[in-house]
Amino acid sequence: MNRGIGRAEKAGFRRQGARAAAVGALGAAAVVLAVTPAFAKGSADLTASPGTVRVGHTVHIKGHGDSDAVQYAKFCAQERAGTHGAWHTVACGRIVEMAAKDATVDVKIKACHRGVVQFRGVLYDVDGPRGGHPYASITTPARTIHVR
Repeated sequence: MNRGIGRAEKAGFRRQGARAAAVGALGAAAVVLAVTPAFAKGSADLTASPGTVRVGHTVHIKGHGDSDAVQYAKFCAQERAGTHGAWHTVACGRIVEMAAKDATVDVKIKACHRGVVQFRGVLYDVDGPRGGHPYASITTPARTIHVR
């Protein structure tokens, strides 16, 4: 006798399939969480004041940054003319050990030309206490200064 699968048996297979899919999804999530690396915490901030200056006057640039993933670091201020183009480093602070304190920069820059100037800060990871190859770790958003 060849009987087909009844309605109750089909429902049982569906429940078993759903249960197996749920267990598989939970197992996959556990594997992903175990393999995913923990992300380090870090921050950087840069201020540029005042927002509008006259040609020949100075802009005060001050910034700091820190990161748990970096042992030695330095913080640099960069500028560019206008809102597009290459960034140029104008000043860097001392190399510091991140466990001891934040990396900082504090500089005054003379505004030489009319128009828009942008500044940003970059926290660099360096190889050791005397420097070495810098790796950009964190970059701040650009701060815009209008020069009249």
